[in-house]
Parts: sequence; structure tokens; C-alpha cells
Amino acid sequence: MRSELMLLAAMPLNRLIPAERRTVRNLASSLCVAMGILQEGCHLVAILGLGGERTNQEAMETWVYCELVKQNLEAGRDSLPMLINRLQELEHEWRTY
Repeated sequence: MRSELMLLAAMPLNRLIPAERRTVRNLASSLCVAMGILQEGCHLVAILGLGGERTNQEAMETWVYCELVKQNLEAGRDSLPMLINRLQELEHEWRTY
């Protein structure tokens, strides 16, 4: 999984137009709220991020972007249920590991 994320890093978030970046940021914020994740914390940086993130919010933004690219989806509200489901799957995997 980590190698997939490294490949996706070749398409950085800063290549998005401002409206897409804002949507990714809003999706990440919504996921943090839905999952009870502190946005200011840093405990998910190593799990969800690629190494340059400083906060859970930034790591979540990276993860959201990578998931959207992997699933070939546009950033939008319609993708939120899939992202929540995928994050819940990851949480279950981490808890059973």
C-alpha cells in the first residue's frame, strides 16, 4: 500500500485548482469530524500521510487525495460515503492487526 501512495505522490496536491484543493480540504475536515479525529493532532501523520504533513488534517487531506486518485473519482460531496467507508475499513484493519 505504501508504494501505491508513493506513486501517487508524483501527482501532488498543489497541482489541483483552488476549488479542487478546497473540496479536498473540506472532505478531509468532514472525515475528521465524522470519525472523531482531532485535526490539530499528529498521531495519524505516519499512518495516512506521505511524510511532509504536520497535522492530522494535512495527513487526511493527502489520504483523501490519494484515495480519489486511486478510485478515479472527482473531489466532491458524492465521494464522502466511499471515503468514510474506506477509512472505517482501515480503522478495522489497524485494530485487528
